[in-house]
Amino acid sequence: MELIKGYEIELFEPPCLPGSPRWGAKVHIDADLADLLPYLNGALKKRFYDPNSQTIVFKLDGHGIAVRPREIRLGNLADKEEGEKVAREVIDFINEIAGKKDTITPDYTRKEPPKAIEIFKLLPKTNCRKCGQLTCMAFATALAKGEVDIDDCPELHEENYKENRERLEALFMG
Repeated sequence: MELIKGYEIELFEPPCLPGSPRWGAKVHIDADLADLLPYLNGALKKRFYDPNSQTIVFKLDGHGIAVRPREIRLGNLADKEEGEKVAREVIDFINEIAGKKDTITPDYTRKEPPKAIEIFKLLPKTNCRKCGQLTCMAFATALAKGEVDIDDCPELHEENYKENRERLEALFMG
């Protein structure tokens, strides 16, 4: 079943990081996904879902994805070509879920991401910029929004941050 048949993609520079080498995209779609969101919530393992704002956020191959009834947002893109590729993958995934709706138990419960301050407390606080963010607080905020991944912080791979990394992973597994 093909729920989304057409779309238009709009690439943009992240407003908080002018000059950033990474981009975001808005994908305007020709279908209403409001009824499908609980099925996405039921099918995805690591995700955040807010039924009130009708938004589900998850990661796909290192890209932050936010799905709303008439729009999909993509993060962590290198360029328009990558935006087109990721948009197609997300649309294919959503269409696949729509086709398997009868085999998925919808989940209407709210799933919240950890707060940026909770994340920040577990970060190295070196402001090293190795993650691509200006500060550890900016990284924590981006991580809470699903725009970056825990793996994007190289410092967390060091032995002295192992326990903090494990605690961060536990926060996101909910």
